[in-house]
Amino acid sequence: MKRDLPLAYPGMKIGLFGGSFDPAHEGHAHVAETALKRLGLDRVWWLVSPQNPLKPKSSPIAGRITSAERHAHGRNMIVTDLEQRLGCAFTYQTLRALKRRYPGVSFTLIMGADNLANFRKWRNWREVANAVPVVIVSRPGARIAHRLGAPRQWTHLNARLHWESSTAIRSDKRAALAKPKRK
Repeated sequence: MKRDLPLAYPGMKIGLFGGSFDPAHEGHAHVAETALKRLGLDRVWWLVSPQNPLKPKSSPIAGRITSAERHAHGRNMIVTDLEQRLGCAFTYQTLRALKRRYPGVSFTLIMGADNLANFRKWRNWREVANAVPVVIVSRPGARIAHRLGAPRQWTHLNARLHWESSTAIRSDKRAALAKPKRK
């Protein structure tokens, strides 16, 4: 096993919550905590992606890890850059690597429902859909995403909607920086 990877033992149930987390926010925490509690998971690993291939250039990973650590509440939430450590650029690669490195561990992929809209753009999305159970937690935009369709074997967790989003946070920061300073 590679050094500095999260610990997991046969029989454990680990939720994999991947993303850019650029920046992380309470909406992310809501999705992770909902899955942890409702599925009876032992841990949720926040997989901070080196670079989401479907998004523009991310901020440096160190800052995104720090951001995720601020929002990953409790000892059962583990923030990790294991995709970077394992050299995985795509989710299907991550799932293959984790299954090899952690035999006997039960992995579940966790995502907010807002991610369903782009799921079929993921590299080898069919492999991802069939590799592990997938749990989708309600997020704003979920009605649109559900109309796109998702495999029946996936679990949908209805939960209160949390409206915070990384896109809005980045947009607010840019607007604040562009605003002229008063004298």
